[in-house]
Order: sequence, then C-alpha cells, then structure tokens
Amino acid sequence: MKKMKKLVSLLLATVMIFAMTITAFADETPHSITITNTNSNISIDGRTYSAYKLFDSTHSGDAYAYTMSTSNQFYSPDLLSTDPATPNTLPAVLKKYFTFTAVVGDTSKVNVAPIGTFDARAFADEIQSFLTGKTATATATATGDTATINLPAGAAGVGYYIVTGDVVSSSNSSETVVSAVILTNEDPTAAIKPKADIPTLDKKITSVKEGTTPVDRAVLDDAGKAAVAKVGSTVSYKLDSFVPDLTGYTDYTFTFGDTITDGLDYVTDSFNLTINGTKVEIAPTFASGNRSFTLTIPYATLKQYTAESAIVLTYDATVNSDSLTYDYVNNTAKLTYSNSPYTDDTNETPEKKTYVININLDVNKVAKTEDGAKLAGAEFILYRVVNGVNQYYKWDTTNNVVTWKTKDEADTFTTGENGALTQQVRGLDKGTYYLVETKAPAGYNLLKDPIAITISVSEADGKVTYTSTSAAITNGTIDLTAAQNENQPVATETIINNTGIVLPSTGGMGTTIFYVLGTILVLGAGVLLITRKRMSK
Repeated sequence: MKKMKKLVSLLLATVMIFAMTITAFADETPHSITITNTNSNISIDGRTYSAYKLFDSTHSGDAYAYTMSTSNQFYSPDLLSTDPATPNTLPAVLKKYFTFTAVVGDTSKVNVAPIGTFDARAFADEIQSFLTGKTATATATATGDTATINLPAGAAGVGYYIVTGDVVSSSNSSETVVSAVILTNEDPTAAIKPKADIPTLDKKITSVKEGTTPVDRAVLDDAGKAAVAKVGSTVSYKLDSFVPDLTGYTDYTFTFGDTITDGLDYVTDSFNLTINGTKVEIAPTFASGNRSFTLTIPYATLKQYTAESAIVLTYDATVNSDSLTYDYVNNTAKLTYSNSPYTDDTNETPEKKTYVININLDVNKVAKTEDGAKLAGAEFILYRVVNGVNQYYKWDTTNNVVTWKTKDEADTFTTGENGALTQQVRGLDKGTYYLVETKAPAGYNLLKDPIAITISVSEADGKVTYTSTSAAITNGTIDLTAAQNENQPVATETIINNTGIVLPSTGGMGTTIFYVLGTILVLGAGVLLITRKRMSK
C-alpha cells in the first residue's frame, strides 16, 4: 500500500507539472498575420504591411469580450462621455461601431461591445484616416507574394487588429486598410489577402491584318510588346485591367488614356469595351487631332460588377506612311484611378508601350566589285510570291499604303549618283522579296536573274534583331527597352554590274549559223584549191 501511495503521488505530481507546462506553453503562443497575394494582376513584393492592436480580447467558446486599456493610443476619455462626440474625431468613429463602459473597480481599462450588426470592413475603412501618426504593433515587408507580421506571443498578442498595407502597384505609395482580424491563443494566426483596390494595366498587340485578312503578326515577344507590320496594315491592340474593390467609395475615377505617334491612325469605330465578358457601350473621347484618346468608366457602371472582374478594351490602328520616319512607332497607354476612398486624389499606372516596326529596302549599285564605282540609272521593280503568284510592289499615293499589283502596274525604282535608290522601297515587313533589274546603267550588262532578299526578325532580352540572306541591315538591332533610336531599319542589297557586250546564245540560232556557214566556206575553198592544182598538173 505504501508503494502504491508513493506511485499515485508521483503520478499526480507529474500531471500537475505537465499541466503547468501546457499553461506556460499556452501563455507563450506565437501570433502572426500572413498576407498572401493570389491575384496575378498585382504584386505585393517589397510592400510594407502593419498591424495595429485596437482592443484586448478574451473569449469562452464563441463568446468574445473586448477591453481597451486607457494607455492604448486609440483611447480617449470622450469614449465614456454621454455627450455627442465631436464630428470627424476618432472617438466619434469608435462610438459609431462600439459602446464603451467603465470597468467597476478598475480604472485601467474599459469594456467594449459592438453595436448591432457590426460591419468590420466598413469600420476598418472609416478608421483609416486616424491611423496616421499611430505606432504599429508590428510590421513586415513582403517577399514575393507573401508578408508575415509576427506579433507578441501569449496574452500580449491576443486581440483585435487593424491591418494596413501599401497601395499595390502604385508609383506613389500610400497606406490603406487591408483588413480587421481577431487573434486568440486557440487561433493564433490569421491569413488575409491584399485589398485589390489598385487596378493595374497591361497592353499588347494581338494581331496584324492586311485589309481584312489576318497575317503572321511577327510579334517579337510573347507578351505582344512589338510587331513588324508593313505600311497599310491594321494592328489590333488589347488593354487589360480589372474592377477595383470599391468598398468605402462613393465615387471612383477609372480612365484609360492612350497616345500614338504619327505613324499610326486609330480606327475610330473599332473600339470595344467588356467588363466580366459583357459588352459595355462607352465611346472614347479623341483629342490632339486623333493622336490620343481617353475612355472613362463611370462609378455607377463599375459598382455593378464584383471586384477583380476583368475589364478588356480592344481597338485597331493602321500603319501609315509617317511611320517611315521612325525606327519604331510607339503606342503608349496608362490608367488613371482613385487612390483612396478618403480623398479625391488619383494615381496613374506606369506607362505601357507597344511598338510597330516596318522595314525599308535599298540597293548599293556598283561597277565590277563591291568597292567599285557607284552606278546611276539602274532601274528595278520588286515582287513577292504569294500562293505561287508574283505580286508586284505598288505605292498607293492616295492612301499612303503599300499595295501589290500586276507587273504592268509595278513601281520602278531608280539609282542615283550615289548608287542608292532615289526613293527607297518603303514599309515592308519580314519575308522574301525579289528585285528585278529592268534597265542597266549605260555601258553595263543587264542582270539576267532576279535577286532574292529574305528578311527575318527575332527578339531576345528586349532587343529586336533584323537579319537577311544577302542584304546588309542598317539599324539591325533595336533595343525595345531604350529610347527611340534614330534610324528606320533598312535592308541594303549590293548589286554589281559588269561592262561588255554579250551576244545572245539562247532563244534561236544566234551565232551558230555564222559558225556553220564559215566552216562550210572554208572547207569549200580548200576542196576547190586542191581540185584546181590536180587539174593543172
């Protein structure tokens, strides 16, 4: 019996020690709030998030009790006053959502209870303006798509928190409320998403068409940042954004802005706006001689859709002859949006640019060798082959576009004293072209065969590279990430002519008849001479 009593006593002591250990562990429960971004339209990398402890909390089951320490930075004696609070003050906002009563026998804190149906989101938005100058309980900076705010362990970490974060994807960062959360020892962590109230903008080229026929758009990067398109082509653009979180807003600015350089013309009837896949009839407003447009989506329209619903604006532009003065044509877009529900301030997204590039063709006409004298007066026509049919280059002077016609309608290009064309072949895209010499310089042989020139285009690391099977490419590499370069990309083919007279050897008897007749005459004369000698003997 004595041994049994000792064993039971030892067991009880072990249980008590274990229980005390559990309590100690419970008192040191770590608390944290994790912000995780799952929205591919925004990035929180490098953004700062803060947690402000508003109330202390205790609970039993589903019953929660809140208290506010009189040393709390949000506390004011006015919270206990029965007189109406002064408008636009923190006590007024707190008393709009909570009731505050003194704790009997304890002047260090007050009891707090929510009023009626409590709207945590609305309260978090309203308290926004009173967080300036307050000290955050803890902060964290996001790495990638995650930020974790580590808070005090144990009882010190239990409570009701307001979480704020930098405005997402804004060049002018400002703090906005993300969420309001409750932490307990049983639920020591909270996971929230960043508030998607900051829209972003993406712009890309989606296609290139000749007339109404889609062609290989030769997009130079997967994001549709640039395309090679000849003059007269139609380039299709797409702007992507999304409906912001409008909680707390009574009005909201959401305006697309777009500007093109002189090498492009908007197709004014091509604009199409959809929100969440539904067409919305809002027309753009053009300015600066149709060099720019704005399109504003009213707040009344935006609020009909849930946050993060896709907003897509598409339109077309044609490539005109003015693009020949540029090495690439810029098309720049931005989005102007409301910055905060508490002010009328707006921000702008970083500008998004796309580029349309076309290529010119020239020749370097020289005598005998590549370093020979420059030759003037050579004439050429240019054609391409489509489905086995030769199509000849013709510049439409009325509409300033490239067209492809029959041989009889082809434009003729002539070399000047410098051996170059007096007018370059303008506005080509990638592909294979054939130069045919129709007239040689005086005293030089006409080229018998067409000259094939194949131009290809590639992109890597933000740089466009032009290459050719035979032509030298001026401005052969363009850096799309840099400012506009100085020169139009030009493919120049060196063409050599030789002097001398070449008699025809095909298409008939040519010189053969003279060779045959001459031989017969020589043989005949020989036979006659031998015969006469024999007769004289």
